[in-house]
Amino acid sequence: MRMRYLPVSVLLLMACAVAPAIAQPAACLTKTDDGGLLGSGGTIVSYKKEFYESSKAFPVQTYSDQAPTGKTAEFCLRYEIENIGQDHIQNLYWGLPGIFVKDFRPGAADRQSRSSQLLSTQDPEELPTLLNAFTKKEAVSKAWMVENQTAQAAGTQFAEVMPVDGNQFLPADVRLVLEANSILQRRPLLVVKLDQDKPIYPVRETVSGQGFNLEVNSRVLRDGDSVSFQTDVSLNGEGAGKARLSMPALQALEDARGAGSPDYESYLRSVEKQGAELTSDFKEHRFSTTMSRKSLLQDALFLSEHVIKVQANDNEYCYRFQSYTPFAVDFDLDRCSQ
Repeated sequence: MRMRYLPVSVLLLMACAVAPAIAQPAACLTKTDDGGLLGSGGTIVSYKKEFYESSKAFPVQTYSDQAPTGKTAEFCLRYEIENIGQDHIQNLYWGLPGIFVKDFRPGAADRQSRSSQLLSTQDPEELPTLLNAFTKKEAVSKAWMVENQTAQAAGTQFAEVMPVDGNQFLPADVRLVLEANSILQRRPLLVVKLDQDKPIYPVRETVSGQGFNLEVNSRVLRDGDSVSFQTDVSLNGEGAGKARLSMPALQALEDARGAGSPDYESYLRSVEKQGAELTSDFKEHRFSTTMSRKSLLQDALFLSEHVIKVQANDNEYCYRFQSYTPFAVDFDLDRCSQ
């Protein structure tokens, strides 16, 4: 499916919030910026791990880095993984940074690189992280992470994101719609209550693959009784021109524009429809919708997970991102196969 998109102008407000004027730490960059993390030392941690399939070893190297940005309680986390063997690895899945590659090919060109910025009063820790490949093969590496993964912190200039139990927070009619659509919540909902008199932290995440760079920025603007959800997606690089993307949760969010209130049944139908369609000639687009604050569930919005599928280089990639949305629905990497 070919779709036309209007260009997105540079967001000065967001740039000020997430991009320091001084040189950024390596942890805030991706391999597109510096070629990739090298070895270990300092804050870089690196591990060689192996998958075993048909009595054969398939080695990978994981890299992780972290750094404070210089802003209060704000950190960058960076993850990379490379196939350092001679053979292709099928269905590589790394849940922590939200990376799936159908055919993970050997060499630095196919290294996957991801960075994100988050708020946390807890320093990142080096903790175990699970890798999957082939059908049910596993390997355990270690990487920097903020264990609670709430992406926010109390006591900063931004509104707090609170993890809550969805079964307790969501009304019965919404839970029934989610169950009828086989939507299973594997983690607490990340909720921002709008009664906080603070701006909402702009989320920024970037992924670099072979010849393309995919960036997702999400923010929320409040204007009186109106709440606007905006997620900007951009794709660039030498391999981007022939790439095709599927962004079902974001496209469904845009379909909800003008709905007046979160309609879960319509939203989930739209997600299913959009998931079967691929967009070509994509460069950048702002996915947005505006709703009345009075219509939002319990005067709250959600920092929800969704996936973007990229078909490029005769291969298939899928990445998990976070964006603000009026819908209490998470989509994990298992949506990549649908």
